[in-house]
Amino acid sequence: MNKKELYDKALQIAIKAHEGQKDKSGRNYIMHPIRVSERCKTIDAKIVALLHDTIEDTDVTEDYLKTEGFPQEIIDAIKLVTRKEDETYQQFIERAANNAISREVKIADLEDNMDIRRLTEISDKSVERLRKYLAAWHYLQKQ
Repeated sequence: MNKKELYDKALQIAIKAHEGQKDKSGRNYIMHPIRVSERCKTIDAKIVALLHDTIEDTDVTEDYLKTEGFPQEIIDAIKLVTRKEDETYQQFIERAANNAISREVKIADLEDNMDIRRLTEISDKSVERLRKYLAAWHYLQKQ
């Protein structure tokens, strides 16, 4: 499968996996991975961006992605942008920083998450979250 075919397959999987999910503003969640993908420059990062929340937030598994023809490099990058239950947020960010693809995707993910136009209101909790995201973004930019 070429990269364009992988991208198209990733988009199909993401649309199906996130069907019915809504973001914090009540909008269709699938728009988030699409926006993240659009922010990425490399085709590998665009593919990973489309799938970056599937293992964490849906029934999609690493084995399923393998059977669908995704190369291990793509799957590994998806796993690097998937936070483990037993790690702190900073440990997660440091792990994502160790791979060029996952770093590019996480930076794009944070940029989309920091876009305050997506918020219906700005609460103390959202300001705290934005500060956390900005610190992570700065860390990843330096890597």
